[in-house]
Order: sequence, then C-alpha cells, then structure tokens
Amino acid sequence: MCNGNNPPPVIPPTPLPITIYVSRIGNSTNLSLKQGNSAPGSPGDPDDDTLVTDVELNQVIEWKVDPNPDPGRNNDITLMHIKAADNSIAKYTNSQQLLVNDQYAAVAGVITGTVIGISLTPTQPNIKPFENYQIGYFVNSDPAKTEVWDDPKLRVKT
Repeated sequence: MCNGNNPPPVIPPTPLPITIYVSRIGNSTNLSLKQGNSAPGSPGDPDDDTLVTDVELNQVIEWKVDPNPDPGRNNDITLMHIKAADNSIAKYTNSQQLLVNDQYAAVAGVITGTVIGISLTPTQPNIKPFENYQIGYFVNSDPAKTEVWDDPKLRVKT
C-alpha cells in the first residue's frame, strides 16, 4: 500500500521454472544433464557433463529423464531421489543448501524442487553460492534395481 511519499514495494518477478533432462553416459554410472527452459519453444542448452546448473532464487526445478538423449547418452534410467550432499565430506566443502528441502522423491518419474528465496553469502570470495546434491537413480535393465548416485551442483546466477 502506498501512503503518498513511499513507493509501493518492488516484488521481484518469479523466475520461469527450468527442466533438467537427465541421461546416462554410455554404460557408466555417470550422468549427463541438459538444461531446457520449460517455456514452450525455448531451446535447451548443450549437455553439461560438469553437472553444474545455474539457478535463480525461488526457481522451481524439474528433473526428468531425457526423452531424446544426445549421442553417447542413453535414457535407460529411472529417477528416484534428489538429496543434499554431505558437506562434511571434503569434496563437498563450502556447499550451501540452495534447495528448500534437503531431499525430494520422484513422483511419476519426475523430481520437483524449489530453490530458496533468500540470498546467500558465498563461503569463499569470488565464488557464487552453490550446492552439491545427489541424484539417485537405477538402470532399468538392472534386475536388482540397485540405486546409483551421481553428484551434480546447483549454483546461484547472481
């Protein structure tokens, strides 16, 4: 509400949701991510084998199996979970929680999560806040359906 001298509060726009398409590299346990904007007609980004996805505050993210994996990738996987990586492990040091919850489960093969709405202070100078997280999946042709994990990273754009 405006009271003559004070302008109305500025509400930042809600960022468009993004979709992260997940495929498996060859017959390995390594994943490949391809990011696409969920807005109709938006092109996807090239595969990102470094597994880093830039996100905005309050952004909704959907992880889905890639229906059209690039050459050398396959989609013979079923996504099960997303969970925060344990930052007491050396390779995850300085990881900060960017997702609202520390764990998400797949519903009908899709995992949906939301990035927090508050800005974080980087834990190191000149490095954007980031979160290491883990994607749990199984290979469809594995009769034991053993869950396998890979560890991508989310990074705040601004």
